[in-house]
Amino acid sequence: MGVHLILQWDENVLLGLRKGTGWRDGHFHVPAGTLEEGETATAGAVREAAEELGLVLREEDLELVHTVHHWTGEDDPRLHLFFRVNRWAGHPVNTEPHKCAGLDWYPLDDLPRPMVDFTEVALRLFRQGVAFSCVGWPDPVGA
Repeated sequence: MGVHLILQWDENVLLGLRKGTGWRDGHFHVPAGTLEEGETATAGAVREAAEELGLVLREEDLELVHTVHHWTGEDDPRLHLFFRVNRWAGHPVNTEPHKCAGLDWYPLDDLPRPMVDFTEVALRLFRQGVAFSCVGWPDPVGA
């Protein structure tokens, strides 16, 4: 399961440009990661914020705002949980430059390209208040 962080500054969202990972390199994406064994979704999101951004979060400052059921057609479908971060301590920094070519704030209504497909859908629907989508399926929901 993937956990994804939506950090907003006014009408901007924090995005990184992926590199050196072998997955969607050259695409913009919100800070994210996969859960470790025995980890809850909110604990994983807090850990990812510390590892990728150097931020201190509390689980109670996370709000689940969108869920994506994603299928590439090549592997098992995955659930991706998108959490809005309502409060954080510190300033985001790129603590993983070997995985992220750059980190910056972008307008939510004018996202950079190319973006990870399900992230683009999730951010668009998050702005519309829609809580669920399917991406990559033959008959997608919400995409």
